[in-house]
Amino acid sequence: MSFLLLVLLVSTRPLFAQYSLLSESSTEVGAISDSFCRDTLSCGYDHSFSFSQVVAPSLLLATGSIITAVPTFHTNIDGTIRDFVQGFDPPRVHIDDYLQYTPLASVAILKACGLDSEHRWRDLICLTGASCLMGFTISTTLKHTCNVQRPDNSNALTSFPSGHTTTAFLGAELLRREYGREYPGVAVAGYLFASGIACMRMWNNRHWFSDLLGGAGIAILSTSISYWLAPKIRF
Repeated sequence: MSFLLLVLLVSTRPLFAQYSLLSESSTEVGAISDSFCRDTLSCGYDHSFSFSQVVAPSLLLATGSIITAVPTFHTNIDGTIRDFVQGFDPPRVHIDDYLQYTPLASVAILKACGLDSEHRWRDLICLTGASCLMGFTISTTLKHTCNVQRPDNSNALTSFPSGHTTTAFLGAELLRREYGREYPGVAVAGYLFASGIACMRMWNNRHWFSDLLGGAGIAILSTSISYWLAPKIRF
């Protein structure tokens, strides 16, 4: 699974710049400052839309969708990877059902422990909620419309995309955005952990490789959109 991890770590490089507080419009600056600049770092966060922020997750989602939709790709890519992993006859574990929430929980735990995040509590909660709402809605909708059978041949036709992977990468991307500038190790750890959860889904024979790509792409894309919309909504 080094391919998935490499794509995610390289493509999610820090995309931070100085926040646009140089505007001459005192009304606009005052409104944004009041809503987003009460923590130590939030005044320096860039909420503007950047095409580069959505390229990587869009490619992940598109790649996963194409592999799933094209029978030849599904057989040659998903099937080959599945057969390789299951060739080790791995024992089934269920700890990933709980560990998937660790990155999300860590966003709040680290702030409670005193680490400086990019946003104050209220905005952080709203950003987390908006990202999760969007991510879970897209993931659940696709699960019940794509009707992809799971690799373990269970009756549930809800394989694409992986919900566990979506949950884990939502937390990982939130960690990167909130703590990555001051604590880059937190961002790396978040993505490594989320990638581990994704791999466990294949280890348990519950998901195809394309499901993981789709889940990760949805999570990162949902978070990016939520952060872009934040100043416009002004929680």
